[in-house]
Amino acid sequence: MITFTIELPEEESSFFKEFLSKIHGKIISEERVPNKETIKAMKELKNGKGNRAGSVDEFLKLV
Repeated sequence: MITFTIELPEEESSFFKEFLSKIHGKIISEERVPNKETIKAMKELKNGKGNRAGSVDEFLKLV
């Protein structure tokens, strides 16, 4: 048995999972890492920047 650690784009994950099932492989663990844009937005929010919505309607007006 051999274990690999791989990194692949989110849009390719379903193809990879299908491939694994065909060769009787399995995913031992899965980690999702935010992309650069998401990390930047998270930092801005931690620094008090960004918009706050008090309701779903307010949120939809912001986006």
